Amino acid sequence: MLSTLYRDKTKEALTVATPIIAGQLGQVLMGFFDTVQIGGLGHEYIAASGFANGIYWMTVLLGMGVLFSVSPLVSESFGEGQGHRSIGVLRSSLVVSGVLTIIFMVLIWALTLYIPMLGHSETDNVLATKFLRIVNFSTGFLFLYTAGKQFLDGMERTRIGMYVTIGGLLMNIVLNWILIYGRFGMPQLGIEGAAIATTTSRAAMAIAIMFFIWRDRQVLDLRRQYAASVDKAKSFIGPILRIGIPAGLQFFWEVAAFNAGQIMSGWISTTAEAAHMIAIGLASITFMVATGLSAAGTIMVGFSFGAKDREGMRVSGNTVLLLTVAFEIVFAVGFFAGHGLLPHLYTDHVEVVAIASTMIIYAAFFQLSDGLQAAAAGILRGMQDVTYPSIIAFVSYWLVMIPACYLLAFPAHGYGLDLGLAGIWIGFIIGLTVAAIMQLIRFRWLIRRGDLFDNIDPNKKVVAH
Repeated sequence: MLSTLYRDKTKEALTVATPIIAGQLGQVLMGFFDTVQIGGLGHEYIAASGFANGIYWMTVLLGMGVLFSVSPLVSESFGEGQGHRSIGVLRSSLVVSGVLTIIFMVLIWALTLYIPMLGHSETDNVLATKFLRIVNFSTGFLFLYTAGKQFLDGMERTRIGMYVTIGGLLMNIVLNWILIYGRFGMPQLGIEGAAIATTTSRAAMAIAIMFFIWRDRQVLDLRRQYAASVDKAKSFIGPILRIGIPAGLQFFWEVAAFNAGQIMSGWISTTAEAAHMIAIGLASITFMVATGLSAAGTIMVGFSFGAKDREGMRVSGNTVLLLTVAFEIVFAVGFFAGHGLLPHLYTDHVEVVAIASTMIIYAAFFQLSDGLQAAAAGILRGMQDVTYPSIIAFVSYWLVMIPACYLLAFPAHGYGLDLGLAGIWIGFIIGLTVAAIMQLIRFRWLIRRGDLFDNIDPNKKVVAH
């Protein structure tokens, strides 16, 4: 009986996760192709592109993390048999998206004024500023698309986001080819062309997913039910923020810490920074499989959470964790086997390739920890447990990982080991391992609580601590 349940949950997890993974890969591959396509201008452009994208994602992921609360709230409403409430969640998420757009566009613009304070080369500073000031106009579209995708993902209709993202990726590749190098009579715009291509693609993706939601028959039926219900007067902004802000902080602590590592790589040399961006870019691609499985865990556990099905939550969570282990072992083997070849996808610069090849070996080592911490965090979001995971992220990445990176990479006034770029990557492995262990312990502890459902505030819908 139990083996049958696990088999069914495995099939469900793969069915839900596969389109999400494809969609997530599409998002990351936009950055990948930006870097690869702009690499023809020189390794300085690879470094600057990675630097700019790191600053952008470090900032906006805090806002996107807030919107990641939409899918567990939607899946919970269906688990409770009240699917029409998902329309209220969607409407409230659009209001939140508008407010986040104003906040983060102002914040990103302000950050461009202080880029020189990060200690990078003048080339990095100039090119990154140009990129950020253009791509900042895509922020509202990115939030709008995220809200729509999370809504559909929570309904387990994950293929729509996949199709839209793949379409956006293809558009981005073509526009990069035209705008970076000046095809069809267009001027050669370099890094600014990549920023315009990204902004245009994100706008098209937001319009496409919202158009689908507006015309979809199932959503129309839910809208009619919602209009006839007492829930139509209810705002879901409170639950979105109560779940989303800690979840957003969790993403922020992680991404900001990795971006801090990227900034440290720029202190070593432009060559080291370019090599770091190649290795971290490849690791980001495999990480999207973990985040896809994590999202599946959020949806599946969220549905069981709404139905108050403890066994369903436990089996769903364990299934996602086991699938994550299997995938991450495959990726680790792939990185070991291909570490000498993969950097050539980006550049043939001899020194950059040599350094990046070594860093890819370190990336192979952290695959398992990185995947498990992401999967466990998604499972906990499905249980609407977000405060403690946010604290775990802060401790793991800012109290453990970043100090370890600095002490291992630099002399640190005689206290450090001065291992250079390798020290930063060893620090990554340490921080991710701590995060994975703590998140897994949290999941095991919560699932065994006798009062797990009794301690849910029916108004807040957040696990009481």
